[in-house]
Amino acid sequence: MLKDKERLDDLQFNNLYIIQNPDLYCFTSDAVELCNFVKAGVKDRIVDLCSGSGVIGILAQAKTKAKYTYLVELQPEMADMSKRSIEYNKLENIEVVNMPLQNVHKHIGTGFEVVVCNPPYKIHDGGELSEKKEIAICKHEITVTLEEIVAEASKLLKFGGRFYTVNKEERLVDLFCYMRKYGIEPKVLKLRNGIKGANIILVEGKKGGKSGLVIHN
Repeated sequence: MLKDKERLDDLQFNNLYIIQNPDLYCFTSDAVELCNFVKAGVKDRIVDLCSGSGVIGILAQAKTKAKYTYLVELQPEMADMSKRSIEYNKLENIEVVNMPLQNVHKHIGTGFEVVVCNPPYKIHDGGELSEKKEIAICKHEITVTLEEIVAEASKLLKFGGRFYTVNKEERLVDLFCYMRKYGIEPKVLKLRNGIKGANIILVEGKKGGKSGLVIHN
């Protein structure tokens, strides 16, 4: 089940484990917080964009008992780890889609109740790139931009569907502008205080929603 340099990490929920490779990108606490932020019902379907090793989609599926979950991941190595994690945990109603997220709605359909994404936080030239391409792709907008993510989320969601994402506070204005541009109204903003103040934001948006934002600190 495990390949060279891979390990099994305990997700500390329902005896679930996830396969990770420290030479690639390993999930952080931001991913877990985002998963806990997601709300979904047993009849809802979830799409996890930029799913990486699958931690958000796997935990969200387990915690919400959603009807079905798609994990959309570009990098073959990460997608393969997700597939083997699903197999290891004997999970059902969850599927990995190894392809670019741009226009993934043409492959898996539309009308979803929930879309979640832990995106690359930094623009392409926003700081030094990691020497490892796999890590650089996860941290910088190399293969996808924030605008492309929001645009695709809007296409995937049904009217009234919810979009959940996390980012650095420096991207908040960009995120809100893109959300309104593509018809997803920001409804909830949660701030996570860091050493220098609130530096991580969690956002819930509603497709076709009315204006009105609630802020939690």
